[in-house]
Order: sequence, then structure tokens, then C-alpha cells
Amino acid sequence: MNPEASALTENILAERGADGWWYWWSWAERISAADDLNMAAERVAQVLAATSTK
Repeated sequence: MNPEASALTENILAERGADGWWYWWSWAERISAADDLNMAAERVAQVLAATSTK
């Protein structure tokens, strides 16, 4: 959840598949392999980023 824009909220799933553990978006798209936490964090931050009009 983006604390500055509460509408920007997402559920993340970690699930094991035939090719290892993955993080997934709620819309069934892979975020990254579970062992690449930095990539997952970057992608989640991009999706939850609020655009500023300042």
C-alpha cells in the first residue's frame, strides 16, 4: 500500500511453480523470482508509486 495514496494497494502472492518460487500480482502476472527480492521491491514500488502534481 502506498501511504500517500491509499487507493494504490495491491496483494502480492508468493507461490511455488515447476520452475521455483515466484512473486505474483493479484492479476496472475509474475513479478520476479522469489530469490530476487530487490527486483520484486523495485517492480512493486513502480506500480504503487503515486504521481505528483506539485
